[in-house]
Amino acid sequence: MALIISNAYLTQPQMTDNAQYIADYLYARGWTQNAIAGILGNMQRESTMNPGLWESLIYGNMSGGYGLVQWTPATGYTSWADARGYPWGNNYGNTTAYFNGQLECILWEVANNQQWIATSSFNFSFSAFTKSTQTPEYLAEAFMRNYERPGVLELEERKQNARYWYNNLTYGTSRIEDVVQLVLSRVGKNTYTNDWNLRQRVFDEPTGYSDCSSLMWKAFERGAGIQIGTWTGEQMEQGDRVWYNPDYEDVFSLDMQRVSGAQRGDLVFWGPNDSPDASTHVEMYLGNDQFAGHGSGIGPRIKTASTYIHTGKLVEVRRYLSGGVTPPPVTGVSLVRWIPG
Repeated sequence: MALIISNAYLTQPQMTDNAQYIADYLYARGWTQNAIAGILGNMQRESTMNPGLWESLIYGNMSGGYGLVQWTPATGYTSWADARGYPWGNNYGNTTAYFNGQLECILWEVANNQQWIATSSFNFSFSAFTKSTQTPEYLAEAFMRNYERPGVLELEERKQNARYWYNNLTYGTSRIEDVVQLVLSRVGKNTYTNDWNLRQRVFDEPTGYSDCSSLMWKAFERGAGIQIGTWTGEQMEQGDRVWYNPDYEDVFSLDMQRVSGAQRGDLVFWGPNDSPDASTHVEMYLGNDQFAGHGSGIGPRIKTASTYIHTGKLVEVRRYLSGGVTPPPVTGVSLVRWIPG
């Protein structure tokens, strides 16, 4: 996903990856597809989906509009971002942090009832907007009137934009697949290590370093822009537990895979025999009876889930992003039965 940040107007093809990233971010936080399309229709009109855009392309005009929704004055966002350490202006180095800051500001506005002023025609809260299943066109107008309150309406344009993004993006699947593909991109390329500095170098080329948890940490950080924790204990405190092993058995059998509801991109944890709520190892579930993870030696490796044995006991399955599916089997990589050393 090639995100674009600049002080320039984007064409619709250039907007697509930005729009998909925004959609994934908000969908993972409970927004409906309809509400996302409604806000995207407005963002396209306001900023061409470019978080680095200044009103009339006048860089540094703090009294004008700035960012995805053209906060006016610009200090309405920049002061908020400065207080929380998010980049803005021409500080483009951390692309995901740049996007995430503006999206987190919108989420903060929802939570704190800011910027949104309900009108008689759209008499509902910002929070209700995020959950609405009204048409994208209706929600594009609601966002325009209750949030943007622009000098130039261009209502039909906003509605058409909203319908376009409703029909032409994927909702709930893109970001987790980015994470999965990052994990798969390292198969057979990394050396196992517990060294704190080396285990952060997962994506070094041509070869990198990782252990079981740093592989997942860095894949979610790079692929989805979220932090799930740097080791298994932290990772078991993030996301949502979707299944807990009631019998505390060793192997993620086919029946367990079915009963658990595990989806592609979920993480599966093992722990010591005498501590059912602790964890010492993690694997990513790929669907179709497959794991990907780095247990020791050169890895990560693709493994058959129902025959994979770890020295600890199977504990639970956790999910950090919505939208995972169980796709056709991975091809082109041989499956091995792997017992970590």
